[in-house]
Amino acid sequence: MTRTVKGIFASMAFVFCSTLCAAAPVRDSLATAEKRDSIVEATVTADKYIKEATRSQTGHKRLNEMDFIYGNVVFSSPDLIKAIQNLPGVSSGTELMSGLYVHGGEGSDNLFLLDGVPMYQISHLGGLFSSFNTDVVEHLDFYKSGFPARYGGRMSSVVDVTTSDGNFDEYHGTFMIGVIDGRLQFEGPIARGKTSFNVAVRRSWMDAVLAPAIAIVNRKNKDGETVGGTYAFYDINASVTHKFSNDNIFSLKFYHGRDHLKLKLDTPQTGSSGEGGDAVTASGTDNLNTDIAWGNTLVSLNWKYRILDNLKMQTVLYYTGSNADVQYYWHDWEFDGTEYSYSLDETNYSRINDIALKTDFSWQPRPSHNARFGVSYQFHIYNPSRHSVSSENTAQNTESSSQHYNGNEFSLYAEDEIALHERVYLDLGLRYAMSAVPGKVWNRLEPRAALDVECADGIDFKVSYTEMNQFAHLVSTTYLDIPTNCWLPSTSKVAPMHSRQVAGGVYCRLPHNLRLNIEGWYKTMDNLLEYSGANSLFPPLDRWETSFNKGRGRSYGLETEFGWRTEKLALTAYYTLSWSQRKFNAVWHDWYSHRHDNRHKLTLMGNWKVSNTVDLYASWNYNSGGWMTVATHIYNPGEVFDRIYTKPNNVNLPDYHRLDLGANFRKTSKGGKEHIWNIGIYNAYCRKNVVFVAVNEREDKSLYGTGRAIFPIIPSFSYTLKF
Repeated sequence: MTRTVKGIFASMAFVFCSTLCAAAPVRDSLATAEKRDSIVEATVTADKYIKEATRSQTGHKRLNEMDFIYGNVVFSSPDLIKAIQNLPGVSSGTELMSGLYVHGGEGSDNLFLLDGVPMYQISHLGGLFSSFNTDVVEHLDFYKSGFPARYGGRMSSVVDVTTSDGNFDEYHGTFMIGVIDGRLQFEGPIARGKTSFNVAVRRSWMDAVLAPAIAIVNRKNKDGETVGGTYAFYDINASVTHKFSNDNIFSLKFYHGRDHLKLKLDTPQTGSSGEGGDAVTASGTDNLNTDIAWGNTLVSLNWKYRILDNLKMQTVLYYTGSNADVQYYWHDWEFDGTEYSYSLDETNYSRINDIALKTDFSWQPRPSHNARFGVSYQFHIYNPSRHSVSSENTAQNTESSSQHYNGNEFSLYAEDEIALHERVYLDLGLRYAMSAVPGKVWNRLEPRAALDVECADGIDFKVSYTEMNQFAHLVSTTYLDIPTNCWLPSTSKVAPMHSRQVAGGVYCRLPHNLRLNIEGWYKTMDNLLEYSGANSLFPPLDRWETSFNKGRGRSYGLETEFGWRTEKLALTAYYTLSWSQRKFNAVWHDWYSHRHDNRHKLTLMGNWKVSNTVDLYASWNYNSGGWMTVATHIYNPGEVFDRIYTKPNNVNLPDYHRLDLGANFRKTSKGGKEHIWNIGIYNAYCRKNVVFVAVNEREDKSLYGTGRAIFPIIPSFSYTLKF
């Protein structure tokens, strides 16, 4: 590792020194060009940079509006995360959820950025919707290997989402009404040509749908049991952008999203004691109440300034916060001559708040050479807490635990992308990251390198090496991304997670509008955490540092993309062959399969623009089944029935596949308004895909498993008006 870092430092020094030696003549030529035609010269340079900015990187994909619309038909609502789930090298986890498991990673080791600001909660309704409203998304950059040095803080992937600033000259908007949600977006000038705004609001109305359904259920319950509940989510995106000039732009951006779920169950109970005239009866009620609320708030002030024709600066001051409140109450009543009452009242609060400042510079001394460097500082406040009161008849027990950490995270990076030859591009970078919490300071160097060799016209060979560190841990007792989880920092007892990844491949732009990309990777992960305690919904905050086993992970595989595109028809096939494994010495002595170790993944997608008024799309998804840990047999039948487990994740679930279909019917009115009717069918042939396995016992105490499916065929419809 020392030789690697020294080599990268030496290479970067050579590149920067070469640049400085050539800077004077370049600057003179730019000055001369500026006298001739400064506007044309600046425009050509910017366009060239946009084209070449990421040509060296492996594992990079840019998605825009059209990629969100097609192939994501569940509830007829475009979804950014589900568009990424179709890509090779990505496992989606539980069906219909917003999980991203990239190159063997977990869902908590992905960096989600909204206009450069980290976002912690990235889904609504348990993952059926992502937190990103596509009405305001301009594009996203997705990295799964070959990470540029400007990104850090997570170790598996980067999802960098950029929203649009709003129209500076005209007013436009979008209105959508779907099966369970609706959206409204409006943009336009405040001061024409100088200041613009863009506002988007989205809300579900499942609470309105659930109310009559619950009333019908309660009316049919003859035993007096009553069910109650409601669920709703909303989010708001807003931005104001002001141009002092084309080289000096300020923008204020805001996001707030919230989910609220309430469940209630009251069951009347009757107990009796004695017989005949001595019989005594009594009545009571079992109660179950749950109230869960969670969400994000992001506020950022962004300043873009061109210092020189070839030197740009971007500074972002931001706040990002995530919170989750879980309140749970359970009451059990019994009577067998004496009244027995037990209740449990628990609250779990999870808070993380960040205040940060970061500045990035981009220096382009010539079109074939671009250098980036920058610095960032984040102040983290971690504050989870738990309070529990249990009562058994007249006895009462109270437990409380909480953690509070103030963390400081600092990073400094430099990267240099240069054309060594007209067919050879090199990108070298180095990132220094520091995290300080009371009693401990972690220092890490993260070297990055990428090489692109254009072997022939339209055929590139790329290779990259990256190291990433993650100082924040999502502490959880389950594999599900639910609001009971909480974020906590690396401490003196818990080291930051670390990954190394090598990736390389061949990328071909073939004749007849064909493209073929083949890429392989090998990735290692260290200091992973896994809960070691008994069944528990809430993490043990007072002993969390010692309640988790430390282990390692590795992932490797090959992914392929093959596509053909014309003006009216686009066909794409993604295939992934991969292995993902874990090793926790306290759990098992050898490597074992990760729960999302899907050996094969195949996605076939097609979009056909039949006419200016009709377009059709379809996608077929297949992947090998995931893994679960289940008991294999029972020890000592007839006496102590202990279930015996072999290695973790010892059962392979059945393979998964489904077909999605959709169509858009468009009509443009004389006033220029566009009307869009969308019809979608999720899981068109109603495949019963197993989500989990329930293990049961036969009378002879042998075990058998039953697969459980959740989602059948789901039709959907929506109407959109663009004005």
